[in-house]
Amino acid sequence: MKNFIHFLIVASIALLAVFVSCKKELPYDVYVVGEEMNIDGKNVVTVWKNGKVYDRISKEYRMAGAYSVFVSDDNVYVAGYEENEEEIRIATLWKNGTPIKLSEENQDSTAKSVFISAGSIYVAGYENNSEGISVAKLWINDEVYSLSDGTLPACANSVFVWNNDVYVAGTEINAKNKENAILWINGATYNLTAGKEGSCASSVFVDDHDIYVAGNEKDASGDGIATVWINGEPVYLTEEGSDARVDSIFVSDSDIYAIGLELFDDNMLPAAKLWTDNGETVLGKGKLQTFLYSIFVLGNDVYIAGREGNVATLWKNGKGKNLSNKNIVSCANSVFVYVLDN
Repeated sequence: MKNFIHFLIVASIALLAVFVSCKKELPYDVYVVGEEMNIDGKNVVTVWKNGKVYDRISKEYRMAGAYSVFVSDDNVYVAGYEENEEEIRIATLWKNGTPIKLSEENQDSTAKSVFISAGSIYVAGYENNSEGISVAKLWINDEVYSLSDGTLPACANSVFVWNNDVYVAGTEINAKNKENAILWINGATYNLTAGKEGSCASSVFVDDHDIYVAGNEKDASGDGIATVWINGEPVYLTEEGSDARVDSIFVSDSDIYAIGLELFDDNMLPAAKLWTDNGETVLGKGKLQTFLYSIFVLGNDVYIAGREGNVATLWKNGKGKNLSNKNIVSCANSVFVYVLDN
Protein backbone atom coordinates (compact mmCIF):
# COMPACT_ATOMS: atom_id res chain seq x y z
CA MET A 1 0.00 0.00 0.00
CA LYS A 2 2.82 2.43 0.89
CA ASN A 3 4.46 1.75 -2.46
CA PHE A 4 1.16 2.42 -4.25
CA ILE A 5 0.68 5.74 -2.39
CA HIS A 6 4.26 6.69 -3.18
CA PHE A 7 3.60 5.91 -6.85
CA LEU A 8 0.51 8.16 -6.85
CA ILE A 9 2.43 11.05 -5.29
CA VAL A 10 5.27 10.78 -7.82
CA ALA A 11 2.81 10.49 -10.71
CA SER A 12 0.89 13.54 -9.49
CA ILE A 13 4.06 15.60 -9.24
CA ALA A 14 5.06 14.54 -12.75
CA LEU A 15 1.65 15.50 -14.17
CA LEU A 16 1.81 18.87 -12.39
CA ALA A 17 5.27 19.50 -13.85
CA VAL A 18 3.97 18.73 -17.35
CA PHE A 19 0.99 21.06 -16.82
CA VAL A 20 3.19 23.88 -15.56
CA SER A 21 5.60 23.43 -18.45
CA CYS A 22 2.72 23.62 -20.93
CA LYS A 23 1.50 26.84 -19.32
CA LYS A 24 4.99 28.39 -19.24
CA GLU A 25 5.31 31.54 -21.30
CA LEU A 26 7.66 31.62 -24.27
CA PRO A 27 11.14 32.93 -23.40
CA TYR A 28 11.87 36.40 -24.74
CA ASP A 29 14.40 39.23 -24.65
CA VAL A 30 13.52 42.90 -24.25
CA TYR A 31 15.63 45.27 -26.35
CA VAL A 32 15.68 49.03 -25.86
CA VAL A 33 17.68 51.62 -27.80
CA GLY A 34 18.46 55.24 -27.07
CA GLU A 35 21.40 57.36 -26.06
CA GLU A 36 23.70 58.00 -23.12
CA MET A 37 25.71 61.22 -22.91
CA ASN A 38 29.42 60.68 -22.28
CA ILE A 39 31.81 62.96 -20.40
CA ASP A 40 32.55 64.86 -23.62
CA GLY A 41 28.89 65.75 -24.07
CA LYS A 42 28.37 63.36 -26.99
CA ASN A 43 25.28 61.19 -27.21
CA VAL A 44 26.35 57.57 -27.69
CA VAL A 45 23.84 55.12 -29.18
CA THR A 46 23.16 52.51 -26.52
CA VAL A 47 21.40 49.16 -26.70
CA TRP A 48 19.94 47.70 -23.52
CA LYS A 49 18.96 44.03 -23.31
CA ASN A 50 16.78 42.82 -20.45
CA GLY A 51 17.47 45.95 -18.45
CA LYS A 52 21.26 46.02 -18.81
CA VAL A 53 23.62 47.71 -21.25
CA TYR A 54 24.14 45.28 -24.13
CA ASP A 55 26.20 47.39 -26.52
CA ARG A 56 27.28 50.94 -27.33
CA ILE A 57 27.39 51.07 -31.10
CA SER A 58 28.25 54.62 -32.18
CA LYS A 59 31.60 56.38 -32.02
CA GLU A 60 32.17 58.03 -28.65
CA TYR A 61 33.69 61.12 -30.27
CA ARG A 62 30.70 61.74 -32.61
CA MET A 63 27.18 62.88 -31.80
CA ALA A 64 24.63 60.18 -32.61
CA GLY A 65 21.03 59.16 -31.99
CA ALA A 66 18.83 56.06 -32.24
CA TYR A 67 15.05 56.06 -32.70
CA SER A 68 14.01 52.50 -33.57
CA VAL A 69 15.01 48.89 -32.88
CA PHE A 70 13.82 45.68 -34.55
CA VAL A 71 15.04 42.14 -33.94
CA SER A 72 14.66 39.39 -36.55
CA ASP A 73 16.40 36.00 -36.87
CA ASP A 74 18.61 36.91 -33.89
CA ASN A 75 19.85 40.03 -35.71
CA VAL A 76 19.47 43.41 -33.98
CA TYR A 77 18.72 46.38 -36.25
CA VAL A 78 18.89 49.96 -35.01
CA ALA A 79 17.89 53.05 -37.01
CA GLY A 80 19.21 56.54 -36.29
CA TYR A 81 22.02 58.85 -37.30
CA GLU A 82 25.68 59.52 -36.65
CA GLU A 83 27.44 62.79 -37.38
CA ASN A 84 30.47 62.89 -39.65
CA GLU A 85 33.59 65.02 -39.26
CA GLU A 86 31.70 68.09 -40.52
CA GLU A 87 28.97 67.48 -37.90
CA ILE A 88 26.44 66.55 -40.61
CA ARG A 89 23.88 63.98 -39.53
CA ILE A 90 24.07 60.82 -41.64
CA ALA A 91 21.15 58.36 -41.66
CA THR A 92 22.55 55.13 -40.28
CA LEU A 93 21.33 51.57 -39.83
CA TRP A 94 23.27 49.42 -37.40
CA LYS A 95 23.07 45.64 -37.84
CA ASN A 96 24.47 43.83 -34.82
CA GLY A 97 26.48 46.93 -34.01
CA THR A 98 27.96 47.41 -37.50
CA PRO A 99 26.99 50.78 -39.05
CA ILE A 100 25.56 51.02 -42.57
CA LYS A 101 25.41 54.54 -44.01
CA LEU A 102 22.13 55.09 -45.86
CA SER A 103 22.80 58.46 -47.47
CA GLU A 104 25.47 60.75 -48.83
CA GLU A 105 27.56 62.68 -46.33
CA ASN A 106 27.00 66.21 -47.68
CA GLN A 107 23.40 66.73 -46.44
CA ASP A 108 21.64 66.11 -43.13
CA SER A 109 19.66 62.87 -42.97
CA THR A 110 18.18 60.63 -40.27
CA ALA A 111 16.67 57.16 -40.10
CA LYS A 112 13.58 57.25 -37.85
CA SER A 113 12.11 53.73 -38.07
CA VAL A 114 13.14 50.20 -39.11
CA PHE A 115 11.00 47.15 -39.92
CA ILE A 116 12.04 43.69 -41.12
CA SER A 117 9.69 41.55 -43.23
CA ALA A 118 10.45 38.37 -45.18
CA GLY A 119 14.17 39.08 -44.96
CA SER A 120 13.91 42.60 -46.40
CA ILE A 121 14.93 45.70 -44.47
CA TYR A 122 12.67 48.76 -44.53
CA VAL A 123 13.84 52.08 -43.08
CA ALA A 124 11.91 55.37 -42.98
CA GLY A 125 13.36 58.82 -42.40
CA TYR A 126 14.43 61.92 -44.25
CA GLU A 127 17.29 63.36 -46.26
CA ASN A 128 17.87 67.01 -47.07
CA ASN A 129 18.17 67.89 -50.75
CA SER A 130 20.65 70.36 -52.24
CA GLU A 131 18.37 73.24 -51.24
CA GLY A 132 18.29 72.12 -47.64
CA ILE A 133 14.66 70.90 -47.78
CA SER A 134 13.99 67.63 -45.99
CA VAL A 135 12.63 64.89 -48.26
CA ALA A 136 10.72 61.93 -46.80
CA LYS A 137 12.66 58.78 -47.64
CA LEU A 138 12.08 55.05 -47.63
CA TRP A 139 15.06 52.73 -47.88
CA ILE A 140 14.35 49.11 -48.89
CA ASN A 141 17.48 46.99 -48.73
CA ASP A 142 19.91 48.72 -51.11
CA GLU A 143 17.34 50.97 -52.80
CA VAL A 144 16.14 54.42 -51.71
CA TYR A 145 12.81 56.01 -52.62
CA SER A 146 11.61 59.60 -52.24
CA LEU A 147 8.10 59.79 -50.79
CA SER A 148 7.84 63.58 -51.14
CA ASP A 149 8.92 65.76 -54.07
CA GLY A 150 11.29 68.05 -52.18
CA THR A 151 9.43 71.30 -52.77
CA LEU A 152 8.17 71.42 -49.18
CA PRO A 153 9.75 69.90 -46.04
CA ALA A 154 8.61 66.37 -45.17
CA CYS A 155 9.70 63.50 -42.94
CA ALA A 156 8.80 59.81 -42.73
CA ASN A 157 8.52 58.89 -39.05
CA SER A 158 7.34 55.26 -38.95
CA VAL A 159 7.23 52.24 -41.27
CA PHE A 160 5.17 49.03 -41.02
CA VAL A 161 4.94 46.15 -43.49
CA TRP A 162 1.93 43.87 -43.64
CA ASN A 163 0.93 41.39 -46.35
CA ASN A 164 3.63 42.77 -48.69
CA ASP A 165 2.20 46.29 -48.44
CA VAL A 166 4.42 49.07 -47.07
CA TYR A 167 2.84 51.70 -44.81
CA VAL A 168 4.72 54.86 -43.84
CA ALA A 169 3.45 57.60 -41.52
CA GLY A 170 4.91 61.07 -41.56
CA THR A 171 4.42 64.78 -41.82
CA GLU A 172 4.68 67.28 -44.65
CA ILE A 173 4.56 71.07 -44.47
CA ASN A 174 1.83 72.41 -46.77
CA ALA A 175 1.71 75.63 -48.79
CA LYS A 176 0.21 77.47 -45.78
CA ASN A 177 3.23 76.47 -43.69
CA LYS A 178 1.10 74.07 -41.65
CA GLU A 179 2.08 70.51 -40.74
CA ASN A 180 -0.03 67.88 -42.48
CA ALA A 181 -0.30 64.24 -41.35
CA ILE A 182 0.50 61.90 -44.23
CA LEU A 183 0.16 58.16 -44.78
CA TRP A 184 2.05 56.65 -47.69
CA ILE A 185 0.91 53.21 -48.86
CA ASN A 186 3.26 51.60 -51.36
CA GLY A 187 4.43 55.10 -52.24
CA ALA A 188 0.95 56.58 -52.82
CA THR A 189 0.20 59.66 -50.70
CA TYR A 190 -2.89 59.98 -48.51
CA ASN A 191 -3.62 63.15 -46.53
CA LEU A 192 -5.19 62.28 -43.19
CA THR A 193 -6.56 65.78 -42.57
CA ALA A 194 -7.50 68.83 -44.58
CA GLY A 195 -4.50 70.58 -43.09
CA LYS A 196 -6.34 73.77 -42.19
CA GLU A 197 -4.94 74.04 -38.66
CA GLY A 198 -2.17 71.46 -38.86
CA SER A 199 -1.59 67.83 -37.93
CA CYS A 200 1.18 65.27 -37.62
CA ALA A 201 1.56 61.50 -37.88
CA SER A 202 4.20 59.85 -35.73
CA SER A 203 3.44 56.10 -35.75
CA VAL A 204 1.67 53.49 -37.90
CA PHE A 205 0.50 49.96 -37.09
CA VAL A 206 -1.48 47.50 -39.23
CA ASP A 207 -3.55 44.69 -37.73
CA ASP A 208 -5.79 42.37 -39.75
CA HIS A 209 -6.35 44.83 -42.62
CA ASP A 210 -7.03 47.75 -40.23
CA ILE A 211 -4.62 50.68 -40.46
CA TYR A 212 -3.88 52.68 -37.29
CA VAL A 213 -1.98 55.98 -37.45
CA ALA A 214 -1.13 57.99 -34.34
CA GLY A 215 -0.37 61.68 -33.98
CA ASN A 216 -2.41 64.81 -33.39
CA GLU A 217 -4.63 67.40 -34.99
CA LYS A 218 -4.43 71.10 -34.18
CA ASP A 219 -7.46 73.00 -32.95
CA ALA A 220 -8.24 76.63 -33.83
CA SER A 221 -5.90 77.87 -31.08
CA GLY A 222 -3.02 75.77 -32.39
CA ASP A 223 -3.06 73.23 -29.57
CA GLY A 224 -2.88 69.54 -30.38
CA ILE A 225 -5.62 66.99 -29.89
CA ALA A 226 -4.24 63.47 -29.42
CA THR A 227 -5.54 61.51 -32.41
CA VAL A 228 -5.61 57.98 -33.75
CA TRP A 229 -6.79 57.52 -37.33
CA ILE A 230 -8.37 54.12 -37.94
CA ASN A 231 -8.64 53.43 -41.65
CA GLY A 232 -8.50 57.17 -42.22
CA GLU A 233 -11.19 58.13 -39.69
CA PRO A 234 -10.00 60.19 -36.68
CA VAL A 235 -10.61 59.07 -33.12
CA TYR A 236 -9.84 61.81 -30.58
CA LEU A 237 -8.28 60.77 -27.29
CA THR A 238 -8.27 64.25 -25.76
CA GLU A 239 -10.47 67.32 -26.00
CA GLU A 240 -9.84 70.97 -26.79
CA GLY A 241 -8.37 72.90 -23.89
CA SER A 242 -5.13 70.95 -23.61
CA ASP A 243 -2.14 70.39 -25.88
CA ALA A 244 -1.61 66.69 -26.59
CA ARG A 245 -0.12 64.19 -29.01
CA VAL A 246 0.31 60.45 -29.53
CA ASP A 247 3.89 59.33 -30.17
CA SER A 248 3.52 55.55 -30.57
CA ILE A 249 0.77 52.99 -31.09
CA PHE A 250 0.48 49.21 -30.80
CA VAL A 251 -2.46 46.90 -31.44
CA SER A 252 -2.76 43.47 -29.83
CA ASP A 253 -5.81 41.20 -30.12
CA SER A 254 -7.72 44.20 -31.53
CA ASP A 255 -6.96 46.22 -28.37
CA ILE A 256 -5.39 49.63 -28.99
CA TYR A 257 -2.48 50.93 -26.90
CA ALA A 258 -1.31 54.51 -27.49
CA ILE A 259 1.20 56.64 -25.59
CA GLY A 260 1.98 60.34 -25.61
CA LEU A 261 1.72 63.61 -23.72
CA GLU A 262 -1.01 65.97 -22.60
CA LEU A 263 -0.31 69.48 -21.29
CA PHE A 264 -3.08 71.31 -19.47
CA ASP A 265 -1.23 74.41 -18.29
CA ASP A 266 2.06 75.98 -19.31
CA ASN A 267 2.97 76.20 -15.62
CA MET A 268 2.52 72.45 -15.13
CA LEU A 269 4.54 69.46 -16.29
CA PRO A 270 2.93 67.58 -19.19
CA ALA A 271 1.23 64.32 -18.26
CA ALA A 272 2.80 61.22 -19.83
CA LYS A 273 -0.15 59.02 -20.74
CA LEU A 274 -1.08 55.54 -21.85
CA TRP A 275 -4.46 55.36 -23.58
CA THR A 276 -6.21 52.01 -23.96
CA ASP A 277 -9.74 50.83 -24.65
CA ASN A 278 -10.22 50.80 -20.87
CA GLY A 279 -9.26 54.44 -20.31
CA GLU A 280 -6.05 56.35 -19.64
CA THR A 281 -3.15 55.97 -17.22
CA VAL A 282 -0.61 58.60 -16.20
CA LEU A 283 2.97 57.32 -15.90
CA GLY A 284 5.85 58.93 -14.06
CA LYS A 285 6.43 60.16 -10.55
CA GLY A 286 4.87 63.57 -11.07
CA LYS A 287 7.83 65.65 -9.88
CA LEU A 288 9.98 64.65 -12.85
CA GLN A 289 9.16 65.50 -16.44
CA THR A 290 8.33 62.23 -18.16
CA PHE A 291 8.27 61.41 -21.88
CA LEU A 292 7.02 58.21 -23.50
CA TYR A 293 8.34 57.37 -26.96
CA SER A 294 7.70 53.71 -27.84
CA ILE A 295 5.34 50.90 -26.85
CA PHE A 296 5.34 47.13 -27.38
CA VAL A 297 2.74 44.63 -26.15
CA LEU A 298 3.31 40.90 -25.70
CA GLY A 299 0.45 38.92 -24.22
CA ASN A 300 -0.69 40.75 -21.11
CA ASP A 301 2.56 42.69 -20.71
CA VAL A 302 2.90 46.31 -21.85
CA TYR A 303 6.42 47.71 -22.33
CA ILE A 304 7.05 51.44 -22.76
CA ALA A 305 10.37 53.17 -23.43
CA GLY A 306 11.03 56.80 -22.59
CA ARG A 307 12.69 58.89 -19.96
CA GLU A 308 11.89 60.10 -16.48
CA GLY A 309 13.71 63.31 -15.78
CA ASN A 310 16.98 62.88 -17.66
CA VAL A 311 17.21 59.11 -17.20
CA ALA A 312 16.33 56.41 -19.75
CA THR A 313 13.43 54.40 -18.36
CA LEU A 314 11.57 51.23 -19.28
CA TRP A 315 8.08 50.67 -17.91
CA LYS A 316 6.55 47.20 -17.68
CA ASN A 317 2.88 47.19 -16.83
CA GLY A 318 3.15 50.68 -15.37
CA LYS A 319 6.21 50.08 -13.20
CA GLY A 320 9.26 52.05 -14.30
CA LYS A 321 12.89 50.98 -14.10
CA ASN A 322 15.85 53.23 -14.81
CA LEU A 323 18.16 51.82 -17.46
CA SER A 324 21.08 54.16 -16.78
CA ASN A 325 22.80 55.69 -13.80
CA LYS A 326 20.92 58.77 -12.59
CA ASN A 327 24.12 60.79 -12.97
CA ILE A 328 24.17 60.12 -16.73
CA VAL A 329 21.88 62.02 -19.09
CA SER A 330 20.14 59.35 -21.15
CA CYS A 331 16.99 58.54 -23.08
CA ALA A 332 15.20 55.38 -24.24
CA ASN A 333 13.52 55.87 -27.62
CA SER A 334 12.37 52.44 -28.78
CA VAL A 335 11.50 49.02 -27.32
CA PHE A 336 11.15 45.64 -29.02
CA VAL A 337 10.30 42.29 -27.41
CA TYR A 338 11.84 39.33 -29.23
CA VAL A 339 10.37 35.89 -28.62
CA LEU A 340 13.06 33.23 -28.64
CA ASP A 341 12.81 29.89 -30.39
CA ASN A 342 12.30 26.92 -28.10
